[in-house]
Amino acid sequence: MDPEVRKTLMELNRPRGKFRTQVLKKSQEKVRKNIKTTFKFSGVLKKIRENIPKCSCTSQLSRAFFTELFPFWGIMKKYSIRKYLLADFVAGLTVGIIHIPQGMAYGLLTNLPPVYGLYTSFFPVILYFFFGSSKKISLGTYAVTSLMVGAVVQDKSDLYLRPPNPTQTTTAPSTIVPFLNTTLDTPYSILTLNTTTPPMDTTTRHHPTAADLTDDELRVRVGLAMSVSFMAGFIQLFLGSFRFGGLASFMSDPLISGFTTGAAIHVFTSQVKYLFGVQVYSYHGAFKMIYFYRDFFTVLNQVNPVAAVGSVTTIFVLILIKEGINNNPTCMKRLPVPIPVELFVVIAGTVISHYTRINEKFDVEVVGYIPVGVPAPTVSHLSFIGDVIGDAIAVSFVAFATSYAMAKILAEKDKEEVNANQELVANGMCNVIGALFSSFCCSASLSRSLVQDNSGGKTQVVGLVSSVLVFIVIAYLGPMFSSLPNCILACIVIVTLKGMFHQFRDMVFLWKLCKRDFAVWFVTFLATVILDAGLGLMVGVIFALYFVLRNTQRPYICAMGRVPGTNAYKDLKLSRTLIQIPGIKIFRFDCNLYFANAEQFRDRLYERTGLNPKKLKTKKQKALYKALIQRKREIELAEIEEAAALKKEKKQLLKQKSSIEEDVEKNEDDKELTEEQQTELQLENGEMQARFSRAWIPPVHTVVLDFSVISYVDTVAVKVLSQIIMDFKDVSIKIFLAGCREDVRKIIKKSEFYQTIDYNCLYFTIHEAVVIAQELHQQVGDPPMSPKDVLIVEEESKEASARMTAGEGDGAEEIPQIGANK
Repeated sequence: MDPEVRKTLMELNRPRGKFRTQVLKKSQEKVRKNIKTTFKFSGVLKKIRENIPKCSCTSQLSRAFFTELFPFWGIMKKYSIRKYLLADFVAGLTVGIIHIPQGMAYGLLTNLPPVYGLYTSFFPVILYFFFGSSKKISLGTYAVTSLMVGAVVQDKSDLYLRPPNPTQTTTAPSTIVPFLNTTLDTPYSILTLNTTTPPMDTTTRHHPTAADLTDDELRVRVGLAMSVSFMAGFIQLFLGSFRFGGLASFMSDPLISGFTTGAAIHVFTSQVKYLFGVQVYSYHGAFKMIYFYRDFFTVLNQVNPVAAVGSVTTIFVLILIKEGINNNPTCMKRLPVPIPVELFVVIAGTVISHYTRINEKFDVEVVGYIPVGVPAPTVSHLSFIGDVIGDAIAVSFVAFATSYAMAKILAEKDKEEVNANQELVANGMCNVIGALFSSFCCSASLSRSLVQDNSGGKTQVVGLVSSVLVFIVIAYLGPMFSSLPNCILACIVIVTLKGMFHQFRDMVFLWKLCKRDFAVWFVTFLATVILDAGLGLMVGVIFALYFVLRNTQRPYICAMGRVPGTNAYKDLKLSRTLIQIPGIKIFRFDCNLYFANAEQFRDRLYERTGLNPKKLKTKKQKALYKALIQRKREIELAEIEEAAALKKEKKQLLKQKSSIEEDVEKNEDDKELTEEQQTELQLENGEMQARFSRAWIPPVHTVVLDFSVISYVDTVAVKVLSQIIMDFKDVSIKIFLAGCREDVRKIIKKSEFYQTIDYNCLYFTIHEAVVIAQELHQQVGDPPMSPKDVLIVEEESKEASARMTAGEGDGAEEIPQIGANK
């Protein structure tokens, strides 16, 4: 092709391509605009940006986050060495001395060697120093949580370690054998244990103690205890991270008191066999206490006299020094710190047992071998997590509720605050990390916390000092306590339960104060004692939640009246001097409105105010129908009177008039209108209905609902409320809402509430709603007239119009009018 021709064609095609590009861009813009207008993506994105908080990370926010996560930083900033160090050091030594015997005793309570109690008194205490927000509680071993962990260990270890039934010819493959790596001749299998049928041979009823555990049994027990502790800590950490600290409010003080008192009975029961040196099979599951005492009284004739005498002597010494000196107000003023009688008893019992060899001569059970050194962190103990999730939930809630309750009590004493969410995080970190170091689930101890507070402890530096003392025992002095009799540790546990048994006084106090709280306490206590700790807690929570739901279904309601000389309104039942506003009903419902109680709210409103829209609507229809029927009969009567006046047939007039009046009076009963009457009423034109609309007189003209105590309503409640307002509107009664909070106003505004209401019904106070209702009622005019008054007015207007017509006519005859004087 000629280059010139080609160049010419290119120049001609270039503008055309540019034009096509412009057209394509315009079409694309048009399509984008149509998509935006059709799907409204911009509005949706704008609302998403408004509702989602902006994520920003500044130095101030980072500092605030780490200060909340590590409360010790803020505490140590204000720490005064001159004021606090000596007091914390003395209190730390005191608490540490108590930690040693209690840790060993509560370690035995978990069906583990006592040294694991010492681990729990060491690692979690150090961790709580960094993460805890309370300055006064003493974290570590606790009787109730130790009992719950021990129940899991006992229950699950029996399932994993019970030998197979000899009658079985084949054995199912065990899932625990690889974990145990056992070389025993008898294979292990996971079988279902019948908790209600004890073994036939009484000599096998002895549940293995820490002294005679094999390596495989120890691995299973430690694995179960660490697994349930790790999962309990994980649950606490998860709830604390997502700010679920308010869940502690569902466990009320009566519930916790009843549960801990029932758990104290279980703790006492678990230590009875050590007091008397008898061997009793340990049951698990529901009704285990009943079966235990049945077997205990059966073998009571086999009491070990040395263990029994040692137990009685130890309990006597503990009570004598604790009650006679440590808790004596006179002696407390002279003692700088309480006497560590538990430590003295442990040392004395260990020395006597070592030199007299009571384990060999009198068959008294002792603690046994205690390893030396701090355990290394390991995850090999966490192989049973899938089997203990349900138990871990109960353990986590009990441990946190106990710690938080104790922290709150001591904080209120010093006018300080405790962060519930941070306490969840702190307890979770202590249990999660502590489980890796062979520490079972920890919690605050009531006795140690009170000792720490009474000893003058100011901060959690007390925990660091006590941890140093416990570390010395773990690292160097552990084997010295191998000869300690188990009955001595059992005595320490039982004497420590004295504070929990004092909670029986709460039952008497709650009976006098509140029967509902007494019922929660008693049911939780009874379920915990008869069933089990975990089942008892579940029953108590469900029973307490029943009262919460019951309160939403049956809240406090009242009709209100005005206090004379004020703008205040109170329940009419409280005083006879209260004034009920004429024509206005004021109703109060003391509970949030949602789907569960919306219909209950409607029924109670109708009941308390005595205004049922359905019945009122029936009365209104009857009143209108009566007025219409009376109007028709009066028209007929007027025609008859006119004819009778011309023909002077008064007798016929009186007869028909009486029959018409009787026909009208028949419609004054309270029965509903028939279908024919309703059809006849609906067929009347608007002018006739408007003329007789004033024949209906409602009992009141306004109903005021006090919403000042309602902080939440849902969509179901808004629909029910709209329906209530529409039903009352049909009978000429207005509904005003007084004292609505901002959240309630927003929900009402976003719903279709205002589309069904044609007047303003939201007011700030009850008095404002009452004043507006009275003003609106006065603006309407005189009060509604009865049907007879309506007829009189119509007759008078007819007579006036007839006279005017007669006066304008020239020489016309006077037309007789109804009611005219003859």
